[in-house]
Parts: sequence; structure tokens; C-alpha cells
Amino acid sequence: MILILGGNGFIGYNLVKRFAQREKLRIFDREWKHQIENENIELITGDFQDADFEAILKEVDTVFHFISSSIPFDGTEKLLTDIMENVLPTVRLLDAMKKKNVKKIFFISSGGTIYGECMKPARESDKNSPECVYALQKVWIENCLHLYDKYDGIQSYILRIGNPYGLDINRKKHQGIISIFVENIINEKPIEVWGTGENQRDYIYIDEVIDAIEAVYLYKGMHRIFNIGTGNSYFVREIIEKIEREVGKQAQITYGKARKCDLMKSYLDVSLIRKECGWYSKLTVDQGIRIYIDKLMKQ
Repeated sequence: MILILGGNGFIGYNLVKRFAQREKLRIFDREWKHQIENENIELITGDFQDADFEAILKEVDTVFHFISSSIPFDGTEKLLTDIMENVLPTVRLLDAMKKKNVKKIFFISSGGTIYGECMKPARESDKNSPECVYALQKVWIENCLHLYDKYDGIQSYILRIGNPYGLDINRKKHQGIISIFVENIINEKPIEVWGTGENQRDYIYIDEVIDAIEAVYLYKGMHRIFNIGTGNSYFVREIIEKIEREVGKQAQITYGKARKCDLMKSYLDVSLIRKECGWYSKLTVDQGIRIYIDKLMKQ
């Protein structure tokens, strides 16, 4: 059985839809807001901080860890909160996995933040340079996974994903500018851009993210860390222009003060996952935006 921590979230839910077709799944999250009738799915609701992991891990052989309570923000005020809500529960999870002899975990990290400013496509072997608390807790968890892999034999696969977009994104977290911008432009509502719109990111469509995760899930090699992205980067202003062309409407843009936590340039070298797992992105961002808008309009 596969345990999916955070199956109610954006990436987790899209993985659930794919894997439930053929795998037995146990989903743990604070809530479950989706409607899926599938005998392969078992739901458990609770808080990640005080979860009884030994009970939740009963009959589980593989864990997918999607839970993260935070998003990038300026400052250090929430550092202790992030440690208590994300890092410490993950250590308790790994201790429980050790006791229950669960030997495999896939952790969703952040390819878009942990490398810091990128003068070239970031490779998995590059030094981490977290510039915000959100990125720092991802790096801490990655390092914990490395230790449990080394000393306790828990195979820990780290998936450093760029900037995913698509249906079912959690808008309450104010993440996913493509999804937010598309809906606001369609509905003729203003969009907010922090800074000048010159920030560059590697945007990847959610279906391709799930394809990549599945490829790593089936992987039998020795590598433990994989970037997941398109290998290309786009300015925020370019993304706005692409959406405007696709929906036939002009964006109403308000510019806010640039945030220190927002990198100017971030994109990923994805040659390792292609070489080891045979996966690579096949969609351009234009194609992905078009597919997303088509699906959105059919809802």
C-alpha cells in the first residue's frame, strides 16, 4: 500500500487520480474536499504535527510526502513555526518508518527556491542556497532524508519541482501565478505583480509533473535527487502576454513592491531525469497554458 501525505493538495490530488487506477492508496491530510469513488482509496484525516505515524503506516510499503504548511515569504518571523509544522513531524515520520520497516519515501521539494539565484540551469549537484524560510525547511528535510537513507536504509527520493500549474491548485495559498492570472484575466479582475515582472521561472504543467513522479517511482537506479521542470525559464511579463493572447483579453496589472524572497532567475537542468528515467517535458508553456484554459472553460 502507498501512503500519500497531503493527498488533498494540488500535486498530491493529481497523483491520487493517476495512482488510484491501479494502486492501493491511503491518503492522509487535514481534510478531503474531492469526490472520488474508488475502492483503492482509504482516507484518514488529521494534523501532520500530532499524527500517529506508526498506526498510519500499517501495511504501507511506500510513502509520498507532499505536505507543506508554508509558502515563500519575506522575513524570519515564522521560522520556528515552519520547523514545528514541517521539519519535526517529518523526523517523527521517518522514525516511525524505521520502526515499521517502511523502506521507501518520495519527498516533494522545491526546485524553484532551494538553489537560490541561477545564472545557469541548476543541477542536482549544485550547492543549495535557500533565500527564504520555505526553501530552508525543504533543505533541512532533504538533509534528514539523506541521513535516514544512509544509516537506516530508507530509500529517499527527492523531487525538486519547478513551478507547476494546472487545475485543482490551492488558490488560498496564493501560489501558482499562471492559474491565478488566467482566472483573473478571464474574469477581468486585476492581477498583482510583485516587482517589475522581470522574474524568471521554470513553469511546468501538472500532468507532466505527475508523469515525472511516476517515472521516478518506477526507477530502480542509484540516484536519489531529481529536478522536474522543462529546462526553460520565462519572465512573468511573458506569461501574462501569453495568457492575454490565449484568452483574447488584456490584463489589468497592479505592481507591488518586490519581495526579497522572490528570486530573479530560477530554472532547472533536467538532463539527469531524462538520462536515468527516460522522462522529459514534451509541452511548451504555450501549449500547457492552452490545455489548462481549455480544461478550465469546460468545468
